[in-house]
Amino acid sequence: MLTNKTIKILIAFDEKLVAEGLKAILTNQNNLDVIALLKNDERIFNIIPQLNPDIIIFEFAFWMAKYAELMAKVHSSFPELKILIVSELVSPEIIKDIMPSINGYVIRTCSSEKVILSINEIFESGKYLCPKALDELFNCTRRVKEDSLLTIREREVLCSWIESNGNDEIANTLNISISTVRTHMNNIRQKLGNLNHLQLMIYACRQNILNQNFRPICPNCRSFCN
Repeated sequence: MLTNKTIKILIAFDEKLVAEGLKAILTNQNNLDVIALLKNDERIFNIIPQLNPDIIIFEFAFWMAKYAELMAKVHSSFPELKILIVSELVSPEIIKDIMPSINGYVIRTCSSEKVILSINEIFESGKYLCPKALDELFNCTRRVKEDSLLTIREREVLCSWIESNGNDEIANTLNISISTVRTHMNNIRQKLGNLNHLQLMIYACRQNILNQNFRPICPNCRSFCN
């Protein structure tokens, strides 16, 4: 259960502007105290014992594989310390990999209220995964309109885009110009909404856009697109 004690927060950041914004939001809460901001590097292992925070917020501009190892190392070194990550949308495999080491994950496009809620929920129940992350990961087609909106050519371009290494390869495969590839991809994004690479792969998987009915088409889809 929550107590009346002030929660001491350490923010480790990639982007100082984002960290300062988080600090401004959190310090307006009576039970939250941001005690320090520092860059994401090995110094945190020296700073944590000195400041003795209750929770550390890791702000990652872009998720990298090395962060999973970092989270495991922090958790192992300071098992009582709560860990909250604020970063981009990642695959279910990454979430499953890091959740034993962390207490919460909030994607960067969530509201400031969700960050505050996540901290309180972590101290209330131990774990928190923001609803938007769950929705994006496991129901990412909610904004996608009917597949019939894509023309046959757009479906071919999307299929090639997922399997290719760039617009040059798509153009060669489909025997069209690079500018035509860009035009088709712009049209696809306008029709399907502002989906990221992972979400477009999931969409293509669920809609069987690839030839030979490959399901799933990528490891990222494996746990929820069959």
